Amino acid sequence: MLRCVGKNLILDSVGQNEYEKNGIIVKTSSVSNLIGNVICIGNEVDEIKVGDKVIYNEHDARKIVYEGNEYFVINEKDVLAII
Repeated sequence: MLRCVGKNLILDSVGQNEYEKNGIIVKTSSVSNLIGNVICIGNEVDEIKVGDKVIYNEHDARKIVYEGNEYFVINEKDVLAII
């Protein structure tokens, strides 16, 4: 079981394609920003909840593989937007 500590988040990657919600289209394929689904938050995270979709910069994320699945760990301060 993965468990976060501090201000860290664990994300399951949604992908680099367009994502649309409420008429807003986020096109991430031409930049280094990615969209991730938050699956775990640390005990010091304030504004982000499990289940949120966030935009983050790929250079701020650390890729991990756990039980054959690929996840990304980022710090709360590295979240660019919640969508």
